[in-house]
Amino acid sequence: MRNRFPFITTFIVIAAIVFTVGGWRLFAASEAARFRDVDAVRHARSYVELTMSVNYPSGPIASEAYRLVDDDGRSMATYAVSDRRGSTATFHDVIRGYDVSFAFQKMVQDGIWQLDSKRARASGDTIYVVGIHQIAQDQSGKRVVTFSDPQYWAHAAGHQFHIILDPHKATPTEADLLNLQSTSNADPRYLAFVNDFTTFGSPQFKKTIAAARSKLLRS
Repeated sequence: MRNRFPFITTFIVIAAIVFTVGGWRLFAASEAARFRDVDAVRHARSYVELTMSVNYPSGPIASEAYRLVDDDGRSMATYAVSDRRGSTATFHDVIRGYDVSFAFQKMVQDGIWQLDSKRARASGDTIYVVGIHQIAQDQSGKRVVTFSDPQYWAHAAGHQFHIILDPHKATPTEADLLNLQSTSNADPRYLAFVNDFTTFGSPQFKKTIAAARSKLLRS
């Protein structure tokens, strides 16, 4: 009986070693793959760029350009304004925090990837061009949307009326006219995207933009 205890102890130690080695071999591959995936995400490049240009057909300001960039956590906002003589003033603002990422997420939630361009309503309209560019790991995407008169598209876009006429009737009846179906073309996202750019930035940055615009408007 005295010899059984050393044998049992040795057996338990050997079994524990076998179990440990077996468990390590079983999970090592999956854990190594998981570590590689996490490490790849940690070192993968993350880049977000939001742009808006505004081109004016007349007036002292010829164009404005807004650019918001988050490059691997380093964020910057840029504003440039040009006059009719070809002179351009450019201003930069280093962004602390995640404001650019939040602006990007808001535009995505509002449907920037699905939004369609709109033809100018008149030849002398101010033209807006909104762009988005994203790089995440090894994938990237871009989209550019062009439109004019965001106030119109947001609030006053016309209605379309639909009526299905009975082919057996020579003219529509009063009942037909009362059952017209209306569809609104208004889409507030166009104005929302413009506001996302014009309201972005620190109070000092927005004050600088306002001063630059005011100076050109007085010239």
